[in-house]
Amino acid sequence: MGRAERPVQPAGDAGARLHADDADVRLPGAADALLPHRTCQRHGRHDDLRHPPAIRITSHGIRQVSHDTLEAGASLGATGVQSLRHVRLPMAKQTIIVGVNQTIMAALSMATIAALIDAPGLGKTVLKALQTLDVGTAFNAGLAIVIMAVVLDRVTSAASRRVEADRRAGRLRGTRRRRLELAGAFGVVAVLGYLSYTYVWAADFPIQANLGSYVRQAADAGSLWVQDNLAAYTDALKNVLTNTLLNPFEKLLTASPWWLVLAVAVAVALLVGSVRAALVTAAGLLVLVLLGLWQDSMVTLASTLVATILVMVLGVVLGVWMGRSDRVDTVLRPVLDAGQTMPAFVYLVPILGLFGPTRFTAIIAAVVFAAPIAIKLVAEGIRRVSPTTVEAAISAGTGTWQLISKVQLPMARSGVTLAASQGLIYVLSMVVVGGLVGAGALGYDVVAGFSQHQLRGKGLAAGLAIVVLGIVLDRVMRAATQRADVAAHGGVTHK
Repeated sequence: MGRAERPVQPAGDAGARLHADDADVRLPGAADALLPHRTCQRHGRHDDLRHPPAIRITSHGIRQVSHDTLEAGASLGATGVQSLRHVRLPMAKQTIIVGVNQTIMAALSMATIAALIDAPGLGKTVLKALQTLDVGTAFNAGLAIVIMAVVLDRVTSAASRRVEADRRAGRLRGTRRRRLELAGAFGVVAVLGYLSYTYVWAADFPIQANLGSYVRQAADAGSLWVQDNLAAYTDALKNVLTNTLLNPFEKLLTASPWWLVLAVAVAVALLVGSVRAALVTAAGLLVLVLLGLWQDSMVTLASTLVATILVMVLGVVLGVWMGRSDRVDTVLRPVLDAGQTMPAFVYLVPILGLFGPTRFTAIIAAVVFAAPIAIKLVAEGIRRVSPTTVEAAISAGTGTWQLISKVQLPMARSGVTLAASQGLIYVLSMVVVGGLVGAGALGYDVVAGFSQHQLRGKGLAAGLAIVVLGIVLDRVMRAATQRADVAAHGGVTHK
């Protein structure tokens, strides 16, 4: 593109060079961008950021229980424990199920990481295939992980909806009937287990029913076709986004004096959030200065914010669509499950072929991984809007766009905020993977620290910097939302 190259801090190895030109990237001593064994253990450490969603989503569901309902229970003499068991938890059940499903997705997405510590299963198949860049075999195993995720998601969601529907219709099954059903199910399992241990025909796996070879061939052919035929279009998309959004934003953060960026960030946190958020911002940014990773942190911050913006655009558009239509939900949910559970290295092979080892490639990988959680949380927020309120707005002559923008989205604000927070955390959890495919900055420092003994201290500091960035951004976002919520309710805080 004729743009001058600006070297990003080298990892200390003469053979390791990384330029922000998005065209020349070599990783330290790696067989390059797709050798997971170089970095996955370090990446697994940052994946701990994905554990809080179960806690946060549950907390969000409990907080969204109507204050009037809680007051009615208290007026009838319900204690705190009774209110929790019989009011808060039952009314937050659907949201809690979303948290359970996200925990399942996060656990399945760790299959490849688990293979690095010799855990058996599909992760090993994916890992071995990717070390030889065998996209077809890796995709086949990744598809099996996705299928398990879809099955578990559907079972938990359907069970929750059935219980809720039966409860509302007064058709709840008695304890005795449930016990009989469980006993019958365990009896069938016991009989099948006995047959498999007694008869050879019941224990043999039907090898002739193997469709894996066709899936592998189709995945290989699809990957090659995409790389051969779409490269021109993807280059144009990459250049537009990089030159119009990413480069100017990154230059603003990296070329400005650190004290000016710090002062502006603290002022913004104070204006849109609170004094506490401003203090957290100041402390976090000072930590980045003291770690000696200010420049790399600003490069990572620029890419993270761009990726988060893209995630939230997809989250709001597709989340509203899903929340308003059960048919759309049925079609899109398997695709979202695939984005969350398919090992990132599987789809990074064709993406690297399309975009090359660039910062844009890292952003695409982060969006693929983070957008599903944002979409699902926005959709859940839209579904929780009272049907009575929606019907009242429609009866008053509200059009579709007005209904979405004036009623559903404002009333789902807390769900949208949670989606933004979790989307941001999921984007940050992909920073190290981004370091493998050209993002540079903190992700590259972690990769270099793990692959070179003399740079492990810097890698540890870079990991700490990623965590600090996540804390600062999350606290500012939450404080801004709380302030906006208080202003929307006339200065009254709604718990």
